[in-house]
Amino acid sequence: MSAAAASDVSEEQFLASVAEVCAVEPLVSQIGAAILVAIDLGIAHDSRTFSRIFGVAHALVLREITELSTGDGAVLKTMSRNDRTQRTELALTDSARQLLGRARKPTTSQA
Repeated sequence: MSAAAASDVSEEQFLASVAEVCAVEPLVSQIGAAILVAIDLGIAHDSRTFSRIFGVAHALVLREITELSTGDGAVLKTMSRNDRTQRTELALTDSARQLLGRARKPTTSQA
């Protein structure tokens, strides 16, 4: 997604998407869900950009990336990492795409 398209996403839409991810996967924290949604929407593809845009300490973002990129159900993969700055470029895994797809589907209990 281009920067222009990413700027078309309102704060309310972004926060709603984060809440939807947390609702379908309660083990994902709000910061983790925000990272996934930001990558998906083209808002941020690396840890430093996410940290700067959302005002979250880079160390907390890196900790969350570690959680999201380990284990069988990893939802993030590291594409590259700068040893000096620790800037980590990220991509969504197939598991992340499935999670985001489930989050986008309306539930049948809503009327």
